[in-house]
Amino acid sequence: MPFQKGDLESVMAAHPHVARWVRDFEERYGSRPVYYGPLDRDARKMKPLNLIYITKEPIFVHIYQPPTDGDEISQTLWFGLEPQLTDEEENVRRDLIETLLKEAPSAPNFTTDEEFENILSGMIDRYTVIGSGGGQKGGRIRQLLGMDDEKIGVTREQRERLRYTIIRDLVRNGPLEPLLSDEMLEDIHSVGLKHVHMDHKVFGMVTSNIRFRERELLARYLRAMSERIGRPVSDNKPIVDGALLDGSRINIIFSDDVSMLGPSFTIRKFAEETISIIQLIKWGTLSPQVAAYVWICLEYGMSVLVSGETASGKTTTLNAILPFIDHNVKIYSAEDTPEVKVRHKIWQRLVTRESKNEDSRVEMFDLLKAALRSRPRYIIIGEIRGIEGATAFQAMQTGHPVIATFHASSIVKMIQRFTGDPINVPIRFFDNLNFALFQEVVEAPGGGIARRVTGIDEVIGYNKHSDGVLTRGMFEWDPVKDKHYFRGMFQSHLLENKIAAQMGFENKRDVYDEMERRTEAIQRMADRDLTHYDDVFDLIGIYYSNGFDAFRSAIEGWVGINHR
Repeated sequence: MPFQKGDLESVMAAHPHVARWVRDFEERYGSRPVYYGPLDRDARKMKPLNLIYITKEPIFVHIYQPPTDGDEISQTLWFGLEPQLTDEEENVRRDLIETLLKEAPSAPNFTTDEEFENILSGMIDRYTVIGSGGGQKGGRIRQLLGMDDEKIGVTREQRERLRYTIIRDLVRNGPLEPLLSDEMLEDIHSVGLKHVHMDHKVFGMVTSNIRFRERELLARYLRAMSERIGRPVSDNKPIVDGALLDGSRINIIFSDDVSMLGPSFTIRKFAEETISIIQLIKWGTLSPQVAAYVWICLEYGMSVLVSGETASGKTTTLNAILPFIDHNVKIYSAEDTPEVKVRHKIWQRLVTRESKNEDSRVEMFDLLKAALRSRPRYIIIGEIRGIEGATAFQAMQTGHPVIATFHASSIVKMIQRFTGDPINVPIRFFDNLNFALFQEVVEAPGGGIARRVTGIDEVIGYNKHSDGVLTRGMFEWDPVKDKHYFRGMFQSHLLENKIAAQMGFENKRDVYDEMERRTEAIQRMADRDLTHYDDVFDLIGIYYSNGFDAFRSAIEGWVGINHR
């Protein structure tokens, strides 16, 4: 049900758990939050900060910044609002789950979580009956009416609360569901029994009302979660990395003698919808000209590393540039944690496999060796961390372009890391890489955080006299003006010496006109707010199928998914 901004009364009428929260909050603190609707970045301007926004019904979030006295540091609080069970309803939930478990062997088979949810929902309807509530099982009268004695009497509101809670705990993410449903959260930090803290896209670091109150409960939850993602944690193996069902990364540190404050975990949330290159342009992460340059390079088989520090948005940018690869070629991806999202028709997606048995273990090195025999147009590596980096350079050397992410903040540091332990790429081979794109987390104009492509460097070649690598900066970002500048006009080694001839230009500098033509088309997509990933992919697909003129014409008549 859509709610209008400012219409808190309608939200409260539709969701009793929100109504109870608002009334209790107003009674305790003397102020009532406003209903903001779906959150946007302008929300940070609200003073005082006291608002409610929707994530996924029936879950809402209340953001509140208590007033401070003097030099006291203000703290932003995040409250997840979800249906809550009373003690009596909790007993009903246990009875209902017991009944569901007894009936589980006769339930239909399922292959997806959505199918499992539908089965559970149907069983909840079947074993409850709308009445006066109270959680009483039927007796003599119900038997005379021919009704199943196992049915539990509930009110309609109770049934929906039970449905939400049971599905949340059996299928979804248990007590973390409010956190993982909030697309405005980036990182989730839980240390022992402390309140969970999160990095919020709009409000920065926030403190939640969610915490585990018992160590045994926390340990049990982390064991169950680790088993569900196929990376079981234990005292013998206290640290694991994996991916949740929505693609978010999770790192679990389990044992008390390793994590001194108790079991802890960190979740790096991923957006449910892949972020497009046009959306990144609208956010200022990069410019249309940067996008046009990358497009030309990827169309003509250049290898690139998307590099930056932790949480700088490397994987987001990597996914955003993949539609620039010819849509009629084979893509091969190799990852430890599945994060790369490819829409090309021929996509061979592989992930590593952990195992105590060395013979059944599959490591990144194994996947990349297999890639060399698979004849892909591009090899996508989720992240280069170790010796697989040397294999990636071997792939480039044998004519297999590579796109990967890497942890380094500059071209100098990148070269140092690749040529040192444990990767050990010989420095004379480094020019198999064509260019590197660098990205950072910066302070956003108007406050908060933002991601910016801070530079692009081309790798020109190995200089045997200095035993070093020649590079040239193509783009740089001006932090004062928050603007990207192209420094490579008539100086691009890749555009002039590697790509122009492939494009059929007799005058190699005509390639810059082509780059400008694509820049204008990309800008037009941004002007028309064609930000959905599928729209961007499909429009670029028209370019690869029917040429630039058809692509440019399609932009004008295209009705974007966000506008339908």
